[in-house]
Amino acid sequence: MRQAGRFWAAAALVLGGCATSDFERMSRLERDVQLAHVRHSPESQMSLWLARTDGSEILSIQADRRVPGASTLKILLLVEAYGQSLEGTLDLGASTTYLQEDRVEGSGTLQYEKPGSTWTWRQLIRRMIAESDNVASNMLLKRLGVKNVNTRAERLGLEVTRFERLFMDEGARREGRENWTTAREMGHLVLSIFRREILTPSACDEMIQTLEKTSRGRIAAGVPKFIPVGHKGGALPGLRHDVGWVCVPGHPYILSVFLDNVLEKRASDEDRGFEAIEAVARAVYSALGPTDE
Repeated sequence: MRQAGRFWAAAALVLGGCATSDFERMSRLERDVQLAHVRHSPESQMSLWLARTDGSEILSIQADRRVPGASTLKILLLVEAYGQSLEGTLDLGASTTYLQEDRVEGSGTLQYEKPGSTWTWRQLIRRMIAESDNVASNMLLKRLGVKNVNTRAERLGLEVTRFERLFMDEGARREGRENWTTAREMGHLVLSIFRREILTPSACDEMIQTLEKTSRGRIAAGVPKFIPVGHKGGALPGLRHDVGWVCVPGHPYILSVFLDNVLEKRASDEDRGFEAIEAVARAVYSALGPTDE
């Protein structure tokens, strides 16, 4: 009983102190999503955008709140790389050299490769998405140019999504420089790729293949393995994100979930933020997945 009481007290806080009548007026899906979040990460704030791939919105929860995007912004780098390839300013098959000064820690295995080794830009793109490789991402960001990437975001209609620093640049973070986005904007970006509405259809086909070849992330929770999922996750201290599509036959959907102020786990504990995203994703798939009808 005490545990149940603490849960509902936390639920009231996370739901913004909603009155009972407000909670009852929520759709069943929104109630399920909110409760899935609060069960696992009651201290965090959630931004969520859920839509069908025809663009019709199903659910929005603080979807326009500006948050640090972490590695989800690597999707924007993916778009910019293919954009510059089409414009003739980047040859994806050309080689570049990994230097000692490129090395940063965090996700990805390129940091363990020998300095002086050469890689094509296409190989770096694949590592950036499949491994969320920070070295590959920074090499791409420096080659593409922060200004060019941000200009691309503006041209795509993204008002908040911008780069202010390299990945793993803790000095820049302490100075207040961050890479920003919103759940809605990142959801719209993956939607435009999925619908093949940006760059060219063939470029989108390659980006879709790249995003679907990465390991299945948190939004794939509860989704059978035969259903394609394309996504990009992100994590930093206090942040857990995932955004992508789930190709449910007949009615695929886009899910963008961003959590901030996540309480970091102890070494022996499960990751509360990732557990919350998985619980939310299961609630969404339960509502939108295939039926027997």
